Amino acid sequence: MTRERILQRLPHTTLPPPDLASTPSTARASQEAMMESFLAAWEALGGSAQVFENATAARLGLLLYLRDLPYRQFLSWNLDAVPLPGLRAALHDAGIEVSVPDRRDVDPDISLGLTAADAGLADTGSLVLTLAGERSWLPAVLPIRHVVVLPASRLYPDLSAWLTRTPGPADTGNVLFITGPSESRDIELNPHRGMFGPRYLHLILYRE
Repeated sequence: MTRERILQRLPHTTLPPPDLASTPSTARASQEAMMESFLAAWEALGGSAQVFENATAARLGLLLYLRDLPYRQFLSWNLDAVPLPGLRAALHDAGIEVSVPDRRDVDPDISLGLTAADAGLADTGSLVLTLAGERSWLPAVLPIRHVVVLPASRLYPDLSAWLTRTPGPADTGNVLFITGPSESRDIELNPHRGMFGPRYLHLILYRE
C-alpha cells in the first residue's frame, strides 16, 4: 500500500496546539485559578486569609496581623522552616517572643501558633503539614489561634497531585491534614469550635 493511500485512510485530525503549560502566562493563570479554588474552599470551612504579592509583603502583613492581637509570645516551628526571609529579625524588632515548643515543657496558656504548610489542596481547602525535627505538631493543634504561611507555589489541585510531585513524603515522621478550624458536636449535635484544637485559622498566602 502506498504512503498516499495509508494517509488517506487515517482519520482527519487537527494537530494539538503547542504545549503552553510551561509558558509563564499560562503558569500564572493556572496558579491564580488554584488560588481562587483553594481560598473559596478554605473560607467556606471557616478559615480567614490574606493574600500578598510577594514574601516581603507577606512578612509585613504577618507582623501587622500579630500586632493587632493581644499576644507577645507564641509557639512556632523553627523559623527557618517558615518561608518568610527576615522574619526572625522582624519579630525580634517588634518585641514578639517566639517559643519553639518541647512537649515535655510547653506553656498550655500560649494562645497563638505559627507554622508553614507544605501544601494547600485546592479541591478541599485542606492544608498539609509534614512534621519532623523542630516542625512540631504543637503550634498547629494546641493554641486557640493557628497562623499558617503558604507560598502559592505549594498549591496543588488535590492530594494525589501533591503525593505524585513530592519526593518521599513517606520519609517524614508524621503528616498532619488541616481542613478548617477544630469542630466537635455535643450530645445534641450542636457544633462547637475550638474544643480540641484551634478555633481560628488564619492563612498568609503569597505569590512568588
